Amino acid sequence: MDDEGTPDEGVSADERVRGHDRARNDERARYAAAVVDATRDGAYVLDADRVRVFANDRLREVTGFDDDLLLAKHPERLVEAGYWDEREGDRYREAVERVLAGDSREERIQLTTTLGDGSSVTTETRLTPLTPDDLDRVAIGERSDDADTSNASDAPVVGVVGVIRDVTDRVERERELERLNERLERLSGFLSHDLRNPLSVAKGYVDLARETGEVERLDSAEEALDRIGALIDDALVLAREPAAIDVAETTVDLDDLARDCWESGNFGDPPADATLVVENAGPVLADPTLLRRALGNLLANAFEHAGEAPTVRIGVDDRGVYVADDGPGLPEDACDEVTEFGVSKDGGTGIGLAIVERVAAAHGWTLEVGESRAGGFEARLVGAEPTG
Repeated sequence: MDDEGTPDEGVSADERVRGHDRARNDERARYAAAVVDATRDGAYVLDADRVRVFANDRLREVTGFDDDLLLAKHPERLVEAGYWDEREGDRYREAVERVLAGDSREERIQLTTTLGDGSSVTTETRLTPLTPDDLDRVAIGERSDDADTSNASDAPVVGVVGVIRDVTDRVERERELERLNERLERLSGFLSHDLRNPLSVAKGYVDLARETGEVERLDSAEEALDRIGALIDDALVLAREPAAIDVAETTVDLDDLARDCWESGNFGDPPADATLVVENAGPVLADPTLLRRALGNLLANAFEHAGEAPTVRIGVDDRGVYVADDGPGLPEDACDEVTEFGVSKDGGTGIGLAIVERVAAAHGWTLEVGESRAGGFEARLVGAEPTG
């Protein structure tokens, strides 16, 4: 009777050992995958070549990616598919390589990913090394916090475990706090800079009235105090987000409002030879106080920048309310930044046009700046249309 032979017949001892090792590692990987799959966060396992060999169901659910994207080499595959940009990929690769090289026991990295549905999400990924000892502990059900980790740094790293948590809301809150802090810093700079002059004027006239007994000097002090009040109102507008600004819309006569802003002196005095032309002026639906503040700041901008004898035109058409002058205007490349709070070509606080933009946003309008038909500067509140 002939021998039937053994399953390992013709296979070298080294090949048998490698085969047993592969089977053992596959079994270990299945145990590790089961643990990773149980987490409520998106999680995955990378091998030593940065190939993602396992992704849990939560990761598939959140990303909307199929296995062609998930089970591949990373970050190359996601960069190639356009879900990460090159910089995100480079940061991710560097963090993974530090873990694989044994140089780091934990890496945390924030990444912005385009998801399968086209939306974007900001995540924090925690990367930790996977060692043979880790796999053995998982295989026998040993808790990681009960294990002896005194020699953990000496164990070879065979892969990386990644756990992903959505931090989009937290990051947005942090960014909003940064924007708020920046706005407060600028406001404090504005108040300390712009309030100082009228305060000095008011104090000077009060002191002079005390010395001379001439109470008519107090009229100038009162004007300075009115200017301070207007500046404080400006600061309150800038301190609030547009959605938080109370807007009480009513029908406003643009002609009357424009002439009041020009003649009141609340927004500065026009140059001696300046001319106001109110054209196409009719009723506009707006909050009268806020619209007055916007027009006043636009006039103040013209008084300051349009030259010694400007002609300033105010009107409304089917594209909105406009204030235009025949001064030198702005370079085309400056139009995008001139409405930013703190930007002024003459070294001032740059608050005026920022206030106008905030008033426009509170109404649901937009502020557009550009060249007037006379070659000067024009600001337009697009959306503030005539009601008559």
